Amino acid sequence: MVKVGGGGGVKAEIGCLTQLTYEQEQLDRAGFVEWLTPSIKAEFVLGEIVVHSPAREGHLLATGTMAALIKTFVSKHKLGKVRTEKALVIISRNDFEPDINFWIEERCKDWDKEDMFYPAPDFIVEVLLTSTKSRDRGIKYDSHQSHAVAEYWIVDHRKEAVEQYENSLQPDGKYGFKLKQTFGINDTVSCIVLEGLSFSVAVIFNEDLCFSEQEKIIREN
Repeated sequence: MVKVGGGGGVKAEIGCLTQLTYEQEQLDRAGFVEWLTPSIKAEFVLGEIVVHSPAREGHLLATGTMAALIKTFVSKHKLGKVRTEKALVIISRNDFEPDINFWIEERCKDWDKEDMFYPAPDFIVEVLLTSTKSRDRGIKYDSHQSHAVAEYWIVDHRKEAVEQYENSLQPDGKYGFKLKQTFGINDTVSCIVLEGLSFSVAVIFNEDLCFSEQEKIIREN
């Protein structure tokens, strides 16, 4: 398990705001949470509500296969909890709904069935959409690294590739994401946070391969 420092994410995101602007933004944010329903896919990003359009098949396929693999591995080894895109992650100025989230057991063992808001995960996967890729690589990337998300994957279903980022100590003495590797369709990606979870990138884009990989995970000691 990778352990990283917290890194002042709140100060970094609100430092440029006046107190009055920040207070109004938090009122707007509270209104967003009241307005949000399970049928609406939306996020609150730097003071603005971002509503997402329906996803394409490639996005849904990649999200579904990876969620299935990660959930199977986590459940078998009792490592924590996995939640998908309707889990609202609350961090400083932003409310995100990442595609796939994982929290280690000690951080989620006391969750209640009525809980609706989640802390920054230990591991996040985002599958790119044309409408969201600038945020996935921009404000979300910055926010996740400053809030001690240990590992971040960006998956491009069109290029059939996975970018793996690890949160580690940088030359300036601060923690931040570093691109470990970009994996292509013929490569095998190994999760850092979930040690022992490895699978071919091809599995992400093929449901039959995904099912076989799930069976493999279940059979392994």
